[in-house]
Amino acid sequence: MDVPTIVNVAIGLIFIYLILSLLTSEIQEAIATFREWRAKQLKNSIRTLLNKNLTEQLYAHDLIKSLNQAGHKRNSVGPSYIPSEMFAYALVDILNLYFKGSQSIAVVETKITSSDLPPKLKDILSAFAKKLQNQDRGIEPAIQDLQHEIATWFDETMARASGVYKRNAKGVSFLIGLAVAVMANADTVYLMQRLYKDEVLRSTVSQVSEEILARNSDAIVQCLNTAKDQASKDKCLLPLRENIHTALNDISSLPIGWNIGNPLKQLQEQQSISPMGNWDWRGIVKVIWGWILTAIAISMGAPFWFEILNKVVNVRNAGTKPKSSSE
Repeated sequence: MDVPTIVNVAIGLIFIYLILSLLTSEIQEAIATFREWRAKQLKNSIRTLLNKNLTEQLYAHDLIKSLNQAGHKRNSVGPSYIPSEMFAYALVDILNLYFKGSQSIAVVETKITSSDLPPKLKDILSAFAKKLQNQDRGIEPAIQDLQHEIATWFDETMARASGVYKRNAKGVSFLIGLAVAVMANADTVYLMQRLYKDEVLRSTVSQVSEEILARNSDAIVQCLNTAKDQASKDKCLLPLRENIHTALNDISSLPIGWNIGNPLKQLQEQQSISPMGNWDWRGIVKVIWGWILTAIAISMGAPFWFEILNKVVNVRNAGTKPKSSSE
């Protein structure tokens, strides 16, 4: 197998992974929005950070309620994202009861120590109470410092919670990807075989990939470089979906999908049953393994495959362009 053929097979395979990853991300985003996965994860993380009572007070605060865009439509869990500055401002507003009136610092510290607040929050509030003893500094700078410390504490905790959510989302993405792979009959082993054997298909997919990248590459790469999370990266690929939908009409022979009219013939091509119609268990295992490989690839995400496709095409174009069969 020569290098240009290997590169074109890789481009075709990556392009198919990109298509299926886009489909999977749409399904996962729809489920996550309907089930409010992000909002539930955020509220559970805040409940762990604070406590149940304080969390309910926080979510009842007008500032936090204003972030809940779905709240007016149905009984929503709450917002799916809370900026650390808003969290700090709302929490300080709720905790203001500890500092109301002309109480001495000793009284304030006693109230804080005897409360059911989290230990870290007690330390932050105790330090704030001591800062109030410095009358020359003023109350406003001290409150700003308090909000900054709470915002930093919130950011650090949410960074850990975000890691947990990403791991869970990766597992869900694999399961959805496996379902997509089976329903689309996207067998990685068979895809590689078809792309290698069918030069017309290989060249067509490669050409379509280049055309799509030429129209979208610069804008999407710039968007991906500035995106802060996976959801933002997925949104960067929105312009790509319409172009890919159009491109699929030009690649009618793409080796994915089921032949509803004659599925047995298709399984024979994929070597899961013999030409005589008998089941070949080794072939069945191969097809299942091909689906699993596709699901693993899909779980990497559409932004990952777009970046890989862009790099491979750029490397291929930087070298000698492979000759077509007609040359």
